[in-house]
Amino acid sequence: MVSEAAESRSESVATTVRDLVRATGGGLLVGLPLLFTLEMWAHSFLLPSLKIVVLIGVAFVVVVGYTAVSGFRRERSWIELLIDSVETMGIAAVVATVALLLLGRVGLETGLRDAVGKIALEMIPVAFGVSLAGTQLASPEDDPEDAADQGSTVADGNGAGTFARLFIAAGAALLFALNIAPTEEPMLLGVEAAWWLLLLVIPATLAVTFAVVFYADFRGGRSLESGDGPLDRPLTETLAAYAVSLLVSLLLLWSFGRTDGASWSAIVGQTIMLAVVASFGAAVGRLLIGGGGQQQEAS
Repeated sequence: MVSEAAESRSESVATTVRDLVRATGGGLLVGLPLLFTLEMWAHSFLLPSLKIVVLIGVAFVVVVGYTAVSGFRRERSWIELLIDSVETMGIAAVVATVALLLLGRVGLETGLRDAVGKIALEMIPVAFGVSLAGTQLASPEDDPEDAADQGSTVADGNGAGTFARLFIAAGAALLFALNIAPTEEPMLLGVEAAWWLLLLVIPATLAVTFAVVFYADFRGGRSLESGDGPLDRPLTETLAAYAVSLLVSLLLLWSFGRTDGASWSAIVGQTIMLAVVASFGAAVGRLLIGGGGQQQEAS
């Protein structure tokens, strides 16, 4: 009995360590580019605290939703889901803090406001990576018993409805666009682009993302067959995902001060240009969640 209990504790510790290593690896895999980005370091000090809090709030909602859609066990309560999401954000904060310390971006000489701002901003992409590590990057052999009682997963798309796909699309759009929004390029592209060029960018973005999700035959892609709901049709889902990408782009531009004092034409131009990146992120998110006819036919 004693040896069995000791073995059980040893396996539990090993599992916990493995999960933490996976979470750290996933967080760095996604968040490392922004940890090396000068604009993120600068904006962490320049942005008002309210905007940083808004970004963290949005990121937390995305983490909760992603966890619910991709790995929510049917018997788990929403309280437990929220606790898991808080743990994800906590791990992200620790990973971001250690990384910034090792990179020399945070130290004893760093002011409290600057340090908190850097950690808060950098933990957002890291949190997405930690969340992905528990779903997409998890080995199917990790826990065969738990695998049987999982709800829908991102990998198989079963049970993922229209709004679930759009929610994942919003999270992926936020992640992709977050890599670009702090830089000067979206502002320059949006301000300098002629109106006719912007009108060309919109259908080009729609056409490419439509093809990626519904025609390119990527794993997780969907068939061209229409579903029952108004947003279950390829064209309407593509338009809805693009609208979500525009909203995500506008939110990020506002958060990073790109809309402050800008004209309406400049804001529209920046939003359309940043939405190119966000739309590709939304397309990748929908590929991850699958749930289309192709998966159903294959099964």
